[in-house]
Amino acid sequence: MKRPTKPAVLSVAFAGLLAAAAALADREDIRQLGETKISLSDAIGIAERHQNGRAFEAGIDDDSFTPVYEVTVVTTDGKVYELDVDGVTGEIRNVREDHD
Repeated sequence: MKRPTKPAVLSVAFAGLLAAAAALADREDIRQLGETKISLSDAIGIAERHQNGRAFEAGIDDDSFTPVYEVTVVTTDGKVYELDVDGVTGEIRNVREDHD
């Protein structure tokens, strides 16, 4: 029987670490979601009204230490904006045009 090579063993170990990190990230998203006072649907509506556009992507921002929804909105003129909506107050924290 052929023994696994060192790169193969390292690849499997790395994949396991990535899976563990993803599970921890999901737990952090769930924790932040529990701290929100407004729903994701509310955050989408707030962002759409603020930019006068339609949301096509939204979720909890996992880069933030406080509950923030990140909502991506496209306007009627075709510009794309990413808005940060405070998950507790519903206030718009940040708006940036997406140039990608």
